[in-house]
Amino acid sequence: MRHRASANYEQGVPVRGDDVFRPDTWHSIALNVTVKVPEWSGQHVRFALEENTAPLEGRWSWVDGRQAASCLIE
Repeated sequence: MRHRASANYEQGVPVRGDDVFRPDTWHSIALNVTVKVPEWSGQHVRFALEENTAPLEGRWSWVDGRQAASCLIE
């Protein structure tokens, strides 16, 4: 299974982005987005999510499930 890692580059990462993902290994996927939050006076707030995944049995699988809800910290 091959994957071209982007590491925040639209066209990929030469050499390191050509690595082969080996079966039965874990990988972290880090995602983030910044949005205006009306309830916080329109402040720009960054929301981050990190999930673990692995190429198992020929397909990508979430390790220990996938986050399906957010937790509000007041």
